[in-house]
Amino acid sequence: MADNNNSGSNFIVGGYEFLNEEDAQKASMDESKIKLLEARVNASRPNDIKAVYEKAIENKIFKSPIGWEYLMNLRAKLLESGFTQEDLIPIPLNVTFTRHSAFENMAVKQRIKPQKEDTGADFGKIFSIILNIVLVILVIVMFVIASKSDSDNIINYKRNITNRYSAWDEELKEREKAVREAEKKLGIEAPQRYDGDIGED
Repeated sequence: MADNNNSGSNFIVGGYEFLNEEDAQKASMDESKIKLLEARVNASRPNDIKAVYEKAIENKIFKSPIGWEYLMNLRAKLLESGFTQEDLIPIPLNVTFTRHSAFENMAVKQRIKPQKEDTGADFGKIFSIILNIVLVILVIVMFVIASKSDSDNIINYKRNITNRYSAWDEELKEREKAVREAEKKLGIEAPQRYDGDIGED
C-alpha cells in the first residue's frame, strides 16, 4: 500500500503528495498503524470492524488522508454488511481546506469587517429598565399593603392608634350611658363626676 518516494522536495506517501516532511511523516505513521490493525483484526466479522472503526475515531488515531481513506473503507464494509449511516459515527476531519492566502489577496476594504451592533448591550439595557420598573411596582405595592394593613407599622401607626382610641371612647360613652339608665331605673343617685368636681372646692 505504501509508495514512499521522498525525492527532492516531493513528499509522497501512499499515493498522496504532501507539502512538507512533517505531514508526510504523519501519513507514514498512519500506514504503519493500518498494517498493524489489518494484522490483528478479523475482517470477516462486522462487529470487530465496527469496534476498530469507532475506537480509531474516538482515539483520533489517524491524522492524514491515508488514515481517513482507511476509515472510509471500513465504513463502506460496515454499510455493505447491513449497518446504516445512522449506526456509524462520522469521520471527523480536523483540518480546514480553505487556503489562507485568499484572505491576503483581498483588498483592504474587503478585509476590514464592519462592526456589528452589539445586540447584547441593547438586551442588557432593556433588561435593566424592565427590572427597575418591576422593582418600583413592587415597592408601591408594598407601601399600599402596609398602609391598608390592620397591624401597626411606620406608615399607618397614627391612623390605627387614632381609630382604636375613637373606638374605645365610643365604647366607654355607651357603657356610661347604659350605667346611668340602670341607675335611674333602680333609683340610685349617681355620684358626681370627677371632671365636674375639679375646681369647685
